[in-house]
This record gives sequence, structure tokens and C-alpha cells, in this order.
Amino acid sequence: MTAVTTRFWWIRHAPVINPDHILYGQSDIAADLSDDGAFIAIAGKLPDDAVWVTTTLARARQTAEKIARQKSTEIEIKHHDTLREQFFGDWEGRSWDTIPQEEQTPYWSDAVNNHPPNGESFSDVARRIARTVNKLIKTHRGSDIIIIAHAGSIRAAISMATQTEPRAGLSFYIAPLSLTRINAIERGADVWWRIENVNITVDNVSSP
Repeated sequence: MTAVTTRFWWIRHAPVINPDHILYGQSDIAADLSDDGAFIAIAGKLPDDAVWVTTTLARARQTAEKIARQKSTEIEIKHHDTLREQFFGDWEGRSWDTIPQEEQTPYWSDAVNNHPPNGESFSDVARRIARTVNKLIKTHRGSDIIIIAHAGSIRAAISMATQTEPRAGLSFYIAPLSLTRINAIERGADVWWRIENVNITVDNVSSP
């Protein structure tokens, strides 16, 4: 039986401009796009014939557009709300030291399944990322898919690939402008996952 591989190139957006260290989640906060060399380097490591996907948040869109411009001015970038970062609800726009401890304690007792007030849990994120990834596999079977997204989105994708509880994904650090490579290998009705690398920076990422 011939296997069909769909190759995911997950990239976290560029560093954000966040001097007050607020929880920004799904808030629209700008990215720092000043490191031209990093964008040129990462673009040079990406496949030429790929599907490009990002979220609707400015920091991801800005990053995707700048990386894509290093490849071609004709790249079409698709936008998916369902690939957004975790929504922190009432805590968005606040720093941890301004959130009362009595609000934080229940959350941290199970940060995977609990959610901030009026926000979503990481388990919620994992479920929506899994649904979106499965749709992308179905729509672009056998393709290279470049996704410029968020740390939480990428951690959720890692959890999906390892077929473990979402908690496992939270163990990974995902740096800005880092690359995580995950392959979905279809053999008949079965999908096997292979993680090629995680959190690889532009200085040492392998070429396609």
C-alpha cells in the first residue's frame, strides 16, 4: 500500500512588541518585523510549492506576509480563525502580577482543562487545532502546508501528533520564528504521525 505524506511546516510568529508583559492570547498585538535576516533565512528553508496558512491575528498575518514576500509576491495566504492562540477571556490585556491570586489558583490546579474567566482551556485549543489539521489534510492531501501560527497552536499540534493528552504539548517551548516539522502519513484509512523536529531556529533548521 502506497503511503501519502502531508508535510506540515509550523512557524511561530515573530516576537511581539509587549513591554508590559501582558497576556495577549487572541488580542491583536503587533509583531516585531525588524530582523530581516531571520525572515530571509527561514524563507530560504521552506518548500517552494506549498499551501500557505495563517491566522487572522495581526502578528501571525504580518509574519506570514513578510516570510512569503521573500519567496514570491504571488503567494496566496489563507486565513483560519480556528488556528488562533488560546483565548484568555477576562485576563487578556493584563499581566500575571495584576491578576489576584484567588483567581489564578483554581486555574493552575489544572491549567490544561480549566479556563480563565470567560476564556478557553488548552484542551479546547487542542480540539479545535485537531479539527483544523484534519480538514487541511483532507483538502490538501500530499502537499506541503506552511502554517504561521502561535505557540499554543503549535503545542496543540504536537499533542495531536504524539497522540497523547494535551498536557504533553505544554511541555514544549516554542520560540518566535522557530520551525516545527510534523508529517501526517496516510496508509489507507490510518494516519501515522512523524515529528521531524520541534522549535528549530533559523540558524540550524534543515533544508526541505
